Amino acid sequence: MSSRALTALLFVALLAVFAADVSVGCGQGFVLGPVGQKLNSGADTGDHLITVNGSPYDVPLWFYNQVRVGDTVKFDGKSWTVVKQGPTTLGPAPATPTTP
Repeated sequence: MSSRALTALLFVALLAVFAADVSVGCGQGFVLGPVGQKLNSGADTGDHLITVNGSPYDVPLWFYNQVRVGDTVKFDGKSWTVVKQGPTTLGPAPATPTTP
């Protein structure tokens, strides 16, 4: 095998290793969508999960406490943010009609 062919083969092998590392080793990728559920498996375990588009994601406690079901959230690979707040379930009580 010529040195040129060997160099090309080595280059292709290195690209394959890099692509496998990027696709498998990055952990959670980009996430964007509404929060469907908040799950907590117990205060002593530290597992705080939210579901986004039906998939569960482990989130830090500070974000778990901040986010509500219905909020649209984003994860960019480094941090979680609330993009848009969902409809609130709490609010002023509806007005009751007065009877004469």
